[in-house]
Amino acid sequence: MTTQDILPLVPATLPVVVLDFLLRSLTHTNPTRRRSALVLFVLLLILSSRSLFSLHARLNPPIVPQPSLYDLEDSLARTYVPSPPTAQQQANHARLSSLISSRKSAYSHARFTHSALRGDGSPVVGVTAVVLHWKRRKGLELVLRHVARYPFIREIIVWNNRPGVDLTKEDFTILPPPDSTLPPASLRIVNSPSNVHDAGKHLACSMATYSHCYFNDDDWLNVYMDTTYTKYLECCAGQGVTGGSEGGRISSNTLPIIHLEHRRWRFSNPDIDLHTGFTWLGTGSFAPRSLSTRFLTQQSVSPIPLSRSQSLTADMFFSLWANTYPEQMPNELVGVDVEGGEVGWSRGEGVDQWAVVYSNIRTALRTLSLTLSLSTSSSPSNSLTPHPFPLAPPPAESLTRAPCANDACLFVTSLTPFPGAEELRGSYEETPAGEWEKRGWFGGGKKDEEAREFERTMRRSGVERTSGRDERPSFDPLARGWSVREHEARFNSLGGGGGRAFPDEQWWVKNGSWHLAVDGRGVQTCWESFRPPEADDHFGLTLVTPRVVKDLTLTGSLDLANVVGWEDVTSGSESWEVFSVRGDGTGGWVRRASSVFKGREDKADEGVRGPQEPRSLLSAPRIVPLDATTLSVTISLEPILTPTTYALEDEGNIEIDEEGREVAIRKIKVVSRGRKRERVRVCGWDLDGWRV
Repeated sequence: MTTQDILPLVPATLPVVVLDFLLRSLTHTNPTRRRSALVLFVLLLILSSRSLFSLHARLNPPIVPQPSLYDLEDSLARTYVPSPPTAQQQANHARLSSLISSRKSAYSHARFTHSALRGDGSPVVGVTAVVLHWKRRKGLELVLRHVARYPFIREIIVWNNRPGVDLTKEDFTILPPPDSTLPPASLRIVNSPSNVHDAGKHLACSMATYSHCYFNDDDWLNVYMDTTYTKYLECCAGQGVTGGSEGGRISSNTLPIIHLEHRRWRFSNPDIDLHTGFTWLGTGSFAPRSLSTRFLTQQSVSPIPLSRSQSLTADMFFSLWANTYPEQMPNELVGVDVEGGEVGWSRGEGVDQWAVVYSNIRTALRTLSLTLSLSTSSSPSNSLTPHPFPLAPPPAESLTRAPCANDACLFVTSLTPFPGAEELRGSYEETPAGEWEKRGWFGGGKKDEEAREFERTMRRSGVERTSGRDERPSFDPLARGWSVREHEARFNSLGGGGGRAFPDEQWWVKNGSWHLAVDGRGVQTCWESFRPPEADDHFGLTLVTPRVVKDLTLTGSLDLANVVGWEDVTSGSESWEVFSVRGDGTGGWVRRASSVFKGREDKADEGVRGPQEPRSLLSAPRIVPLDATTLSVTISLEPILTPTTYALEDEGNIEIDEEGREVAIRKIKVVSRGRKRERVRVCGWDLDGWRV
């Protein structure tokens, strides 16, 4: 037998040879040889076992679960240590502390006692402040100090989104409002086991003791608390509305440039009763508690459930799902940058935040549109009702536009540069939703898988979608390829055919933002109307606290020199006149009878100086030119006096005051008698030495 014949047999015979050798050694008569063989045998077993286990581990590696983005975020938050504040941040802290100390509410504290708030017909409401906290501890302390100074804040809930770092009530000192006998606002702390982002706002608000919530993040200071609250009571608290706070809506603050952006984020489709808009909450916003509790319900009944990341970005869905236009006042917000480290959005690095915003707004609108379509459908399989996605038409937009810099008044005007969302109907009829993307005008032609998912949901619900295939299609966010950026572009293109245009960014920030009329800087900054005023257009002030006004000084455009008394029937359309509302709410914004203009003062005009409250002038306006386009005009108003007598049955008139007392006013406005040739500008106000 040759070597080539033997080699193939070696692998098969080698184990037999080794085993035979071990067996003979283990049974050998020599004890030393037997022991050596036993040791070798044990070592062989150990090495074989380890080899088998190693091979098994390589072939079947253990499955190690990867931590989610949220787990990593929470882990980083637990180990986060803020950097020492810079010199600038220390200066910011001192400046903000001084600013907080200088602010004080004008509201009477007696109106916010427990018994007063529980009384029937109370004109004010108690509020729970919801403060969202992440890592900005010093910012949180400043915000708590600030909101606690206002008597209408009767409860504070801090939602702590920083896991592993629990807060307690003993960590903070909540003082009573200044010069007040009220107790301090009660403080509650919720330590979230994970960072739930904006969802914490609505979880906290749903637990509030009071029926109204105020939202504030720990990186903004709303120095317009009184005026924001005043507007909320006036337009949005739901007072006097059937169902109480169910009729309320959001009243918020934002920067002028963000307000311009949010005006393009308004949407309307009357075919399905869709009429909604967007606003952020964290910079100082009031809203009924019922909206937050309803929002939690909306998430549970949404036809397509939100993902976890979408639920955490609740601000991007909340206002849109309210299906009404939120009220928003532009002003110069005060940021809180007082400590080192992370002060931005609590999301990971490398995330395109604005892409998230645009995507979530589109999802919110598609969900709302689909749900409203289901609610208005006659399909028997549809189990949804208009609630919790409301169908009621939105109330008229408030003409209260911006807070005064001193937080003691608000600027009011009928003049707005913004077209409504309904004015895009012609654009969508001409080019249906999504067509801009399909034609390559917008969006780049990417596939819209989300729209396909919504279409499948509609088919399963037995609802036929017709929008987009009608002869006159309307706004339809469910259309494939539609995007929020397309909607913005449609707003920007308005006015090309002679219609109402949308203001550009530069003009709005520099001239158009309403807060420029009341920012306290005089002629350095002036508000300018987008178009010349028409008849009955007006501008004015709402005062937080009523006051007697004898001399009104306006600084602005040259046409303001033409202010006349109500009884002057000779002045033309270039003139202005003054109206006011008394502190007790009587008077009004309604103009007097037109017959007065024509000089026919008959019986129909008796009492014209009563509820309608047009004002007479004691003398001709005093005019001081300031430059070629600006002047100062001082108007002396004839006082409104209380009655000197009142009538008693069977006793005649009883004298109560020999001369009558001058009536304090709550609102004052300047009204255009006719169409003006130029835009009006307003730079500043002076009410008997009280400057705005």
